[in-house]
Amino acid sequence: MATSTPISPFSLDDFEARTGSATSIIRTITGLYLRHQPAPVPRTQVVELATAAGISAAAAQTAISRLIDKQVLANTADATLDVPPVARAMFERGSRRIFTPRQMSPNDQWCLVTYSLPESMRPLRHQIRKHFQQLGGGLVAAGLWIFPEYLRVEVDAALAALQARSLATLFTVQQPHFPATPQEAAAQWWDLEHLDSLHQQFLKATADLNAGQTDPADAYRGYVGMIDAWRALPYLDPGLPDGMLPAAWSGKRSRERFLEFSSVFECPAKEFVASVLAG
Repeated sequence: MATSTPISPFSLDDFEARTGSATSIIRTITGLYLRHQPAPVPRTQVVELATAAGISAAAAQTAISRLIDKQVLANTADATLDVPPVARAMFERGSRRIFTPRQMSPNDQWCLVTYSLPESMRPLRHQIRKHFQQLGGGLVAAGLWIFPEYLRVEVDAALAALQARSLATLFTVQQPHFPATPQEAAAQWWDLEHLDSLHQQFLKATADLNAGQTDPADAYRGYVGMIDAWRALPYLDPGLPDGMLPAAWSGKRSRERFLEFSSVFECPAKEFVASVLAG
């Protein structure tokens, strides 16, 4: 029988640290740059990258220690920092979702997930709900969730990590027949007001970005801050089709801004990091 063993701590890693905190910023730097390095990086250079992103040296040292405790970073014998294999896999999973935000078309399929758990398995029920919400799922009714079909692999992985895959049945369907309008169904199954507020927060956090800011150091600071502010959104927002969203949906503007400034900042930011890591 399945148990309520907790999911791997790296399955929902983008919710581990508060956006904008020192721990979150260094975690973002690790995912963007450190994991791609062929050799461990001196701790002093990681601190330098953190301060260039607006974090004080003292806060950076504390955050690095926290990330070592979480196994996102690892100390080596010569005062360098490495990214352990499990963390590298975590960042690889995250990159696929963070950097390729998707939106359903009217013809895309859906994934329905249904399960029934006894009262004795209430902790597992709570874990499934928590993780499904953070994967962008909509709660249709007790024990019945809906996702875009392109999230089915992630749903499968979450259930497997919870040792609950044998308790759930997944269906792929072409078109739900909504009880009322598609917009009303979406507002009932997802907390669209909360999602919209998160998109507005991202737009506010990135309002001062300047596309002409191509100096490598400035581009680096803007890019790291933007990625850090953005990284949880592509999980929580499943990418519903336009026909299910409110007319004034902020998600379209935030996605456009993310893609625009990513294309502007990515290369000069990488140049800056290369110069720091070159010593």
